Amino acid sequence: MRIPSQLNRESLYRQKNQRQSSTENYRRIIRLCLGLALVLLVMKQAAKPGVYQVFFDPSDSGQPLVRPLNAGSDPSKPASAQLSPVMMRDIESASNLSLSEREIGEKLATSLQQSDQQLWLKSLLEWQAGKDNASVPSSVESLREELENISKLPTVAQEENQVEIWLQAIDTLPPRNLDLSTPDTPVDLKRIALLTALDNQATSRVVDGSVWRSGDFDSLYSFLYQSPQAPRQNTPRLGVLPLLQQPQIYRNQWVQIKGEVARVDRVETPDNPYEIQEYWQIWLRPLNGTNRPMVAIVPQIPKVVYEIEDKSSIENGPELVVTGRYLKRLSYQSGIGADLAPVIVGEIRSAPLHASVATKLPAAAESPPIPVLWITLFAIGLGLAVSLLIMWNTEKAAKKTRNLRLKQNQKTLPELSWIDHSNQQAHSRE
Repeated sequence: MRIPSQLNRESLYRQKNQRQSSTENYRRIIRLCLGLALVLLVMKQAAKPGVYQVFFDPSDSGQPLVRPLNAGSDPSKPASAQLSPVMMRDIESASNLSLSEREIGEKLATSLQQSDQQLWLKSLLEWQAGKDNASVPSSVESLREELENISKLPTVAQEENQVEIWLQAIDTLPPRNLDLSTPDTPVDLKRIALLTALDNQATSRVVDGSVWRSGDFDSLYSFLYQSPQAPRQNTPRLGVLPLLQQPQIYRNQWVQIKGEVARVDRVETPDNPYEIQEYWQIWLRPLNGTNRPMVAIVPQIPKVVYEIEDKSSIENGPELVVTGRYLKRLSYQSGIGADLAPVIVGEIRSAPLHASVATKLPAAAESPPIPVLWITLFAIGLGLAVSLLIMWNTEKAAKKTRNLRLKQNQKTLPELSWIDHSNQQAHSRE
């Protein structure tokens, strides 16, 4: 007869298949050890600030950018970060332009020579940024003549005061009103239409999938000039493969890339309307292991990048986040032959702090990083020790319970006690 337990209605006798129960316990121990090792690895990765960087604005790194080799630049001059909302509003206005405004803007841009297009593009960019030095180029006379020819077209003649507004838009470039609450006036829309047309003309001269050509530098210089006005938020971060496989989608769009510095080159520029004397060409190695480089062209670099400029080969370079406009796919000579690399023109938004700026701990307080293998072995050993301690404590408690049960079952019968008592009396009589 099996006596059931009052706790879980199971038999108090030992189960027959003890081996299966012990095997399940060992499997549970192994799973607990693996889970503990996984927790320690996650804790180690959580200590790295780069894990949380995707959730915050990478522009808030706090490290100043400098031009170490350009004596004419002023690194202390603040960037025009507050102008980005105005620029984004102009992009939205450009998408809402009427068909006649787009056509007239294209006709005016096409009538200008390439050198005059650069001057007008720079002047309109200065007007867009609200600068006081925005001036009308001398080629405004050719635009007036082109507007007289355009006014004779029947599609333009039907619209009232169309030519007069265009003349007012190109004759003067006063400082831009940066108040976002004020809607764009018709004159502003005409200037935005001409700015968009000039930007498209510069883009049409870019030769994609080739080495540097003379037609590439109009867009390159204008992108460098616009780099301080790059948007601070809602910029898509892309890898090298989307930029290589879908160049027509991301052409001239604001994007963000991240990579490890593999090479740094300083490029001196000839005379140009934007008065850019030099720029930095940085080759970035993607962090996801892709064997395709990315090229970032920036007007300024931090000191941590400037110090490794002369090195021919850079291993474990600093990680940079660059926000800019996608220019083209640059052809270069790789180890397997001719290859392509996407080119982003903008500015560095995040970089590691320089050694002179970062606060270093004393040598006694510094500790070398613990290898992952040692952490795993320690987790396994700790899990085994705790499991053995639990098993020993359980076995001890079961043995104690078994001894108490045996003592309770060893009761003396009345008949045996009477025989034992009579034997004692017989011995006493003798």
